[in-house]
This record gives sequence, C-alpha cells and structure tokens, in this order.
Amino acid sequence: MIVALALSAAVSAAFGALALLRAWPSAEAPGSRPLVAALGIGLGAGLSSLLLFAWLILLGPTREFPLLEAALLALLAFATYRTRRRPGLGTGLGGWLVGPARLLTPLFLLALLAAAAAFMTMLRQEPHGQWDAWMNWDMRARMIFLGGPAWRTAFAPELPWSHPDYPVLVPSLVVRAWLYAGKSTLLGPALVAATFAFAAVALLVTALGALRAPSQGLLAGMVLLATPFFIRHATSLYADVPLAFFFLATVVCLALDDRARETTSRFAVLAGFSAGLAMWTKNEGLLFTGCVLVGIVATGRRSGWAETRRRLVHVGAGLLLPLLVVVSFKLTLAPPNDLLSTLGIERTLGRLTDPARYGAVVRAYALQLVTFGANGLPGAVWPLAEFAVALGWHPVERRRLWARAVGIALGLLLAGHFMVFVSMADELARLLASSLERLILQLWPSALFLGFMVTRTLEELGETRPAEPVRTGPATFHREGAS
Repeated sequence: MIVALALSAAVSAAFGALALLRAWPSAEAPGSRPLVAALGIGLGAGLSSLLLFAWLILLGPTREFPLLEAALLALLAFATYRTRRRPGLGTGLGGWLVGPARLLTPLFLLALLAAAAAFMTMLRQEPHGQWDAWMNWDMRARMIFLGGPAWRTAFAPELPWSHPDYPVLVPSLVVRAWLYAGKSTLLGPALVAATFAFAAVALLVTALGALRAPSQGLLAGMVLLATPFFIRHATSLYADVPLAFFFLATVVCLALDDRARETTSRFAVLAGFSAGLAMWTKNEGLLFTGCVLVGIVATGRRSGWAETRRRLVHVGAGLLLPLLVVVSFKLTLAPPNDLLSTLGIERTLGRLTDPARYGAVVRAYALQLVTFGANGLPGAVWPLAEFAVALGWHPVERRRLWARAVGIALGLLLAGHFMVFVSMADELARLLASSLERLILQLWPSALFLGFMVTRTLEELGETRPAEPVRTGPATFHREGAS
C-alpha cells in the first residue's frame, strides 16, 4: 500500500515536471531543474485532480483510473523524448555551495528535518486532522470513494454544514490516492498534505534561488519552516496549505513572466493556470484570481496598455481550463454557498452600517498581523520586516511591474476578506477566531517570496548598488541606484 501511494505521488509529480519541460521556453529563460521539479509537484497534482474530476463525471470512482494516468504519462514522456523538448536548464546547484549559501544550506537542512519530524509527530497525534477535515474535505473524499454510482450525494444540499459547494481539488486527490492504494487509508490525506506543504517550501527556495540568490531562497525557506502554524496547519488536513502553494505558484510565474516577457508569454499562461487551480482548491481562489487581474490592470499605466493586454490575454488563456471545470462543478453539482445564501439587502446594509463590526474586524486583523505564526514570539512578520530594514530594498527589483501587481493583489485580497467578514458573517467573533489566521497563512509564502525578491541579498551587501532606470519622458537613462 505504501508503495502504491508513493507511486501515486511520483506519477503526478512526473506529469507536472514533463508538462513544464514541454512548456518551458528555452535555455535563455530563467529557471533551473529544481525549480521545475518543485513547481511540477503542485501543478502535476492539479492536473491529476482535473483529470480525475472528468473521470468521475464520465465513469464514477472506478478503480481503473491509475491505468489511464499511467498511459497518459507514458504518452507525454514519449512525446517529450521524440520532440527533444528538453530546455537546457541547469541544475542550479553551483551557487548553493559557495558564499553565504554554503553556511546557510546546513541550517536549512536542519530546519527541514525538524519540520518533517514535527509534521509526522503531529499527524501521529491527530491522524484524522482537525474539524474541517472531518466534516468536509476527508468526509467528502470518503463519500465519493465509497459512493459508487451515488457518489454525487457527497454534494447534497441536505449537508449544508459540510460546505458541499467547496471546490474539490483536495478531496479528489485523496480519492486518487485511495484508488492507487485500492482502499481508503489515513495515509492518503497525509500524503496530500505533506506533498503541498513541502512542495511550497521547495518552490519558495528554488524560485528565489533562481531569480535572486541561493542565500535568499534558503533564508526565506527557513522563515517559512520556522513558522509553526504553517507546519501545524498542514497536519490539520485542510485545503489552506494547498491553496497557499497555488497562490505562490501564480506569483512565481508572474515574476518569471516579467523577466522573459520580451521572448515568450508562456509563463503568463502558467500563472493563469496556477490561479485557476487555486479556484479549484477553495472559494478564496476566486477572489485571489480577481485581485491578480486587477493588480495587472492597475500597473498598466507604467507597463503600457499593449503589455497589459498581453499579460491579461495569456493569463486568461491559462485560466480557461480550470475555470471551465469550476463553472461546471458550481452549475451541476454544488448547492448554493452558505454565506451568499443568507444575504439580503436589508440584512447586508445593517451589517455594513454597524461600526462595531468594523471595529471587531480591525482589532482581529491588527492582532493577527503582529502575532501571526504561533512561534511564541511577537510574530513571524517581524523577522521579515527586520531583514528588509537591515539589508535594504533592491532599487531595481522593488520597481518591477510584477512586484507592484502582486503587492496590489495581496492588499486587495486582505481588503476583500475584511469586507466579507463585515458584510456576511452571522457569528462574526467565531468566524474571525476560526478563519482569519488561516486566511493570512494562505498569503504567507507569497508574501515571503515578494519580500525576499525586493530586498537586497547577502551577496550584494558589499557591492555597489545596481543601476536603477529612471524615466524622463520618452527617454530612459540609468543612474547608480539610490533608493
């Protein structure tokens, strides 16, 4: 059974890596093999989830699905080999063995081992996860897996307390693991949780290592691993950590697109696909995708509307397949959302005009932003702020269009959640206590990536600041960057 579960993880990871190798533009595009592998783990899992959903619609939860995946993987591998579509990506390992990274690598590996040990210990203590896993994610997976022809009853409106309208990426991946294992087992949800938690760490480290410096990636990875709530919540078997991975993947692909936009738009397509998988993971993904699109439009004046149109078109192209699946699910299987179904004009206006609700949400936000992470210290946000103050902003990176767009998107996302709390929540205090920390966790890896991308690296401390472009009308010249 363990071998079968390991095979299920290997198949989806290989699926994602091969698909990315075919999509990766060229040897000149930024990236490395470890980055492709880390990104492929999550995107491959997303592809497997979409494929399984189509299989369920057509044939139900039948045990032949692994054979279909194996056949498709073989075809993809054969096509990749025949077309010689193997971009000349390096291992990216050379820089990890010199300079500050040489000292940080052992510390990162120690943090990684400690996090893995903590993950296994906490999962052993609570093998079924926590409340939302019991009533929603894993329960839905069991109903689909054991339901046979009646698997659609997992989304019956008679189960409103279990949120049957939630997207089903996580339950479908649990079902997929059980189809490989041949039976339901607690190791299935655990495998899905571990996959996304440690893939998020790997993606953060390798993306920063490829785009900035290995030391920057290692430091960011250690901050994420040293955020106890990240590891603890991963073992709750909720969908928030998988959602955090897809948020991060979207942001990373936007950063890659910013560097390669003059030669290819494939990274913008991958950003759209990642955002679409976020929509397929939780309803919050819909708000995130909208905020990303607004962020791209908001930077249109600086980039020019032709560039903005290019990004929107290609992000939209990547969104298309996941969006069609989400719309299909919402229209054919999902009952109305429990929060939206309680809305009424008079009731909503009463909430929106209640100052006490705004005060409660502001206090909760302030508390979470200064204590987030559950690390026993003032909070995980402060080390990031102190690092930025100590090393300073990178004068070029902080002005890149993707960074501005992502900063706008993350700010809008927090504002959107703020208004959801104010306008929709019946039991406001309970909802804030149970969900706000999780909502911030969804953004945390992306915020770390953005923060470490726009700050100077340890390698740059002794160097002259890079030249900073200054716009003066139609002409552009460079000056030695003053921040």
